[in-house]
Amino acid sequence: MVQSAPSARIDYLDTLRALACFMVVFVHAGDPYVFMSGDQVPFLSSVYVSIMRPCVPLFIMISGVLLLPLKMAPGPFFKRRFSRVLIPFLLWSLIYVFLPIPGEVAVGGPANALANQGLAPWIYNMLMIPINFTASNVHFWFIYTILGLYLFMPIISPWLAQARKKDVQWFLGIWSVTLFFPYVRIWFPEILGQCDWNDFDMLHYFSGGLGYVILGWFLHRYNTFSPRKSILIGLALMTVGFLVTWFGFQADVKTWLSHDKAIGRELERSVGFLTINVVLLTAGLYMIVQKLRLPQIIRPLISELSRMSYGIFLVHYIFILWITAALAMKTGLPAGVEQIVLAVIVFSVSYATAKVISFLPGSRYLLG
Repeated sequence: MVQSAPSARIDYLDTLRALACFMVVFVHAGDPYVFMSGDQVPFLSSVYVSIMRPCVPLFIMISGVLLLPLKMAPGPFFKRRFSRVLIPFLLWSLIYVFLPIPGEVAVGGPANALANQGLAPWIYNMLMIPINFTASNVHFWFIYTILGLYLFMPIISPWLAQARKKDVQWFLGIWSVTLFFPYVRIWFPEILGQCDWNDFDMLHYFSGGLGYVILGWFLHRYNTFSPRKSILIGLALMTVGFLVTWFGFQADVKTWLSHDKAIGRELERSVGFLTINVVLLTAGLYMIVQKLRLPQIIRPLISELSRMSYGIFLVHYIFILWITAALAMKTGLPAGVEQIVLAVIVFSVSYATAKVISFLPGSRYLLG
């Protein structure tokens, strides 16, 4: 049953969006403590990496709640969504190509043959925008994912409009099986029909971020537990999800360090967004926030941060690079405390920057 009070629904989605946005900034502010650490990752930094994993999935779940089933024809839907997401993404991708970065701090981006053709970095980064993210806009990997999910929404929408609860549970059940695959592939790299000439396993079409879209829609519609029960269940899910994620991350860090940090995929295995433990952690947090009723006095602030969240996401990475280069591991504060300070500074500066941009003519093309 859909929650009957529109204001309550908006309140909790605003809270989730603002929280997810801060979590993204927090995770990126912690990169120096992971990637530039010596022979071990600081204890609190490993805790932060684990507990903050719902950051990206929450954005996808919110999209499922707000957009499905579609309330307009595919054409107007694509025009509205892509104008709000794609145009700012393209403009900021270009901006990031030319923004100066502090030395070699910017890392990331998949390797490909084009990178080895002796192109100037700015030419290479511009040519790559329609193909994939690069080191200049590494945090934009998520935009490619969400745009792909938008493309699929007109296909999934008619089914959701008439699907019974058990039909959606059937999909989520099969999706949950695929969430164990990252661990199965430790021992069996190719499963369920995969081989060197076939990347698509039997459950490929039930995997990926679409599961989060459906999960968000499902919890919004069918979480009829009382606030107390929903929060208790959420806490239990978060506890299990966090412990599995954290212990798994500890093991992955040891493997990663033993290989001289050469294989980045090893570090991401247990904290991958499409693992059963991260889904439990995310679903638990969602169920808690869904039933919370925040004091009226802070709701305008939450609403404002939610409204500016895409703008904050778009601009924050340049501040991550410069502020962490200037302050990370240099303030004399314990690493766990310093990361919190950096995250708050970057988030605040990013919000202020997005807010100033919002007053410019045509700012919707820059902020969505």
